[in-house]
Amino acid sequence: MKKVFESNNLPIVDYTWFYRSSFEDSKKEILDTIEKIGYPLIVKPANLGSSVGISKANNYDELLFAIEVAMSYDRKILVEKCVESVREINCAVMGYENNLTASLCEEPVGWKEFLTYEDKYVNKKKDASESKRRIPADIDKEVETAIKNYAKEVFRAVDCCGDARIDFLYDGNNIYVNEINTIPGSIAFYLWEGMGILFTDLVSRIIELAEIQNEQRKGNIISYDIDLLNKMGSGGKHK
Repeated sequence: MKKVFESNNLPIVDYTWFYRSSFEDSKKEILDTIEKIGYPLIVKPANLGSSVGISKANNYDELLFAIEVAMSYDRKILVEKCVESVREINCAVMGYENNLTASLCEEPVGWKEFLTYEDKYVNKKKDASESKRRIPADIDKEVETAIKNYAKEVFRAVDCCGDARIDFLYDGNNIYVNEINTIPGSIAFYLWEGMGILFTDLVSRIIELAEIQNEQRKGNIISYDIDLLNKMGSGGKHK
């Protein structure tokens, strides 16, 4: 995902990644590369979500511990520069190809460094009366417009269809794309309600978009009238 963002000139934080097996063989080289990014760092499993296995490292010892935690969850580890004094701003996008619509922006509140699993799911249930998000986010119009445009670019860059929420980091000066949350991770229905789009309408639209995508796929050639396997079996030679 980050490689795709880089190739599309989307703003992201400095990062590196490595395999668990490589860390066992090249520990010093990997740690040297990581430390060049500079503390503090965020260490996370590459293929999980909901903040599972994510840690913040402020020094070398914390980095080693964070890597150990992340490697217990995944074989591929992502290490990112931690943006301090940051606000998380999220925006959903709905559509397909170039026909895209951005939702309202939201800002999760009541967190300091990053939203933990407990922040997202456990504490919210314990204190359902207290709002954990501000919709719309309290940001300048220019920042809101930039985030919505970036959200559409992200959606298009990874060739999404349907509905997805894109998460951003904002430090008051810079906007960074953090990640995209596709269905079923986040249907983000609450970001559309303020625009008059009901949950049932959102689901209906997602189904309509899936049907459009499926119709397009029907126009693709998926088989070839060539006896390729027999040719390969004869070494590619035939008379």
